[in-house]
Amino acid sequence: MSELEMAVADLRIKFKKALLENDMKQIELARILDVAPAQISRALAGNTTPKDIEIQRQVAKILKIKL
Repeated sequence: MSELEMAVADLRIKFKKALLENDMKQIELARILDVAPAQISRALAGNTTPKDIEIQRQVAKILKIKL
C-alpha cells in the first residue's frame, strides 16, 4: 500500500470514528452542509477534489477533529 493510500485509509477511519463518537450519520452532515449525501460519502472516503477537501474541512470542524 502506498503512502497516499495509507493516508486516505487513515482519514476514512478518523471520520468514521468521529461520526460514531458523535452519534451522527453522514445524512445528517449532508443536511447541515446542504450537500448531497453522495457528496459527503465521496469526501469522507478520501476524494481530493477541491469540493471534497472543503467538505472534509467543514466536517472536521463540526466533528471537532484535526485533519
